[in-house]
Amino acid sequence: MLAQLISKEILDSLLNRRFMALAVFSVVLMPLSAVINYEYYQARRASFDNQYNEFQETREPSDVRGYRAPALLSVLARGTEPYMPLYYRFGTSGSDVGELSPGNIEAEDFRLLAALGSIDFLFLVQIVFSLLAILLSFDMVAGEKERGTLKAVLANPVPRDSILLGKLLGGFFVLFLVFLIGVLLLFLTLVLFDSRFLEAEALTSLLFVFGVSILFLAGFYTLGLMVSAFCHSTRTAIVALLVVWVVLQLVIPKAGEMLAKVIQPVRSEEAVRVEKTKIMQDLQDRQMDRGGEMYQRLFGTDRLNSRLIQDETPEAERFRQEYKAMVQELWREQNSRLRAIDQAYEREQLDQRRLAASLALLSPAAAYGFLVSDAAGTGDLAYEQYLDDIADYYSVLDRTVLNKLRDGQIKVRIGGSAFWMNVDERPNWDEVPEFTASRISLRQVVPADAWALVSLLAYLLIPFLVAYVAFLRYDVR
Repeated sequence: MLAQLISKEILDSLLNRRFMALAVFSVVLMPLSAVINYEYYQARRASFDNQYNEFQETREPSDVRGYRAPALLSVLARGTEPYMPLYYRFGTSGSDVGELSPGNIEAEDFRLLAALGSIDFLFLVQIVFSLLAILLSFDMVAGEKERGTLKAVLANPVPRDSILLGKLLGGFFVLFLVFLIGVLLLFLTLVLFDSRFLEAEALTSLLFVFGVSILFLAGFYTLGLMVSAFCHSTRTAIVALLVVWVVLQLVIPKAGEMLAKVIQPVRSEEAVRVEKTKIMQDLQDRQMDRGGEMYQRLFGTDRLNSRLIQDETPEAERFRQEYKAMVQELWREQNSRLRAIDQAYEREQLDQRRLAASLALLSPAAAYGFLVSDAAGTGDLAYEQYLDDIADYYSVLDRTVLNKLRDGQIKVRIGGSAFWMNVDERPNWDEVPEFTASRISLRQVVPADAWALVSLLAYLLIPFLVAYVAFLRYDVR
């Protein structure tokens, strides 16, 4: 009995004009998005290779940067990739010793594209196919009532739960089949461009993305079936579903972010920068004033003369040793205070992001976006991993190079007179290791995005249970 009901729904869906629209969208847009986004990836990769090779050929030992190559699976979802710096530069000379600055952020060069978004696999599934899913399911119950076929079916000894399950499985099979064809065309297109998509890591991620895509579309299809089981006309069903779609796709994710900013506000980057600059300036002033006091105490003069510090005299050697100890003390204090500011700022950002993500997970679209972009290596997980890699590398650089550079700078001020000089504290640049950016694996994605998976499962099971209860009481008269 169930098999017959499923076959009936498959046939009805295949004969539906909306099926043809779905087939055209899948067969045309999927491979087209692969072509467009792979060319975009190639352009970014070429830009990265050119800049990185030029940097390696012309770099000075003191020019230290941490580069991160574009993710291959960004062809599926660009995510945060356009907003991630291509590299971070570590200050190793002059007044910028210890400074960290991002370089070449793509979104700065593609402001219009960044504002309008991109037509990638994530967009097609999240927006286009989810809309087509509800357009295929909105009249599954209400439409059959209007046509009178539902009354005829229920006149036979057929359990209502079997009818509902047959509609769900049969109708969604058609959606699944067309989507599968589109995904295969997309995959074949990518493989023709680049054989790396056949490697185990890329294949595993692609299968994971396909799986969560099916789960996401099944949730929207079930949602359409649920609304149809509550309505007695197709007009009412389609209007109600479009309102629900807009709320789930557009309103909740944005509202979650806006509410998080109100409930959990974060200081601006400018405010944090001003606070840190004030601390650094204060400690630099203290360094110069204390250096001036040492100078007067050891050399007995108010007149600054750099040769007195550079000479091989007991006073000069004592000055350099005391000054070095003083700088290390002040630098430890500065690092401690700056780290406290950074940690407080990071906690504020993390709390706000967690709240925004929790609110956004009320939408299956947001949950799906988190899962796909993280699996593609272009989500928040990848960005946070890059920042962690930069922080770890900075610690190594500070231990091997930066501390020696700071020890080799002498800044002295007496009254309104001051000078700044370098003494021989040469770091060994060979001790600095090459920076390596880590890649996000599925082993990290699944536990990190567990609640996103739970959200997608909830949007599949809860609407079906509600549709089941509603259909058991559905009046076909």
